[in-house]
Amino acid sequence: MLKKASTIIIFLVIAVFLTSCSSGKNIVAKVNNQDITSKEFTDTFNMVKNRIKSNPQYNKDVWNKDYNGKKLIDAVKENVMDNLIMEKILLKQAQKQNITASSKEIDDEYNKEKLANKDITKEEAKNNLLINKLIDGWTKDVKISDEEIKKYYESNKSQFEVVKASHILVADEKTANEIYNKLMQGADFAQMAKQYSIDTSTKDKGGELGEFPRGTMVQEFDNAVFNLKAGEISKPVKTQFGYHIIKSEGITVKSLDDVKDYIKQNLEDSKKREIFDTKYNELKKDAKIEEFPQNIKVTVD
Repeated sequence: MLKKASTIIIFLVIAVFLTSCSSGKNIVAKVNNQDITSKEFTDTFNMVKNRIKSNPQYNKDVWNKDYNGKKLIDAVKENVMDNLIMEKILLKQAQKQNITASSKEIDDEYNKEKLANKDITKEEAKNNLLINKLIDGWTKDVKISDEEIKKYYESNKSQFEVVKASHILVADEKTANEIYNKLMQGADFAQMAKQYSIDTSTKDKGGELGEFPRGTMVQEFDNAVFNLKAGEISKPVKTQFGYHIIKSEGITVKSLDDVKDYIKQNLEDSKKREIFDTKYNELKKDAKIEEFPQNIKVTVD
């Protein structure tokens, strides 16, 4: 009888163990004993994946490319996990602080978010609303003075430089060099753009690109155009689009009045981010977090 009882107990222990292992495969993390399910992870990962795939230049090889020392797919997985953990921690804190939302507030948030994400649920919209209320409470006292705005402007004037320029875009280096030589011999830039440029959006305007700030164009173009003097024409510049010959009409700096609101918003966002990071890191430090990366099953095909 003792042997039989021992056998039954062992069987029950094994059965419980197998059951827990089976259900455990559906959990990718636990945060303060709250589960993050594999479905939650996969749904969030797929949302990010679809945004990446919507890029016109998307190629599935991008997932294996380096991104800050990791493969992109691993970086995305890590980012998704971090955000899901953050959501659990912040929702618990919102609950602790008795933060609530009315039915109307939830409906309004749901209808607003549905415009950008048709698959969002009302529960997800409610969670986002509660988290936003929590963060707003942390950062409600942030204010930016005129003196701070002026100081930032004076220290970062290069950020507010804009250049007015035109370009001629061609597919090959040989054609680009031929056009450049003609321009050096006095050919009219606008006429050459109309005749040779493959940029259909600007060629009929003589290659005019209008006025734009740093960082608007691809890096090679940006570096070249902001190093030209007014009236100067560049040698052919190679980018992913082809070969550009660029003519600068000159660089100007936007006035403080023109960029005051932009600076104020940026400084506010920066201060709020600092407060958020400090508060969140304290909460995360005190949280019990377990991750089970072996249970993550996602595909990028």
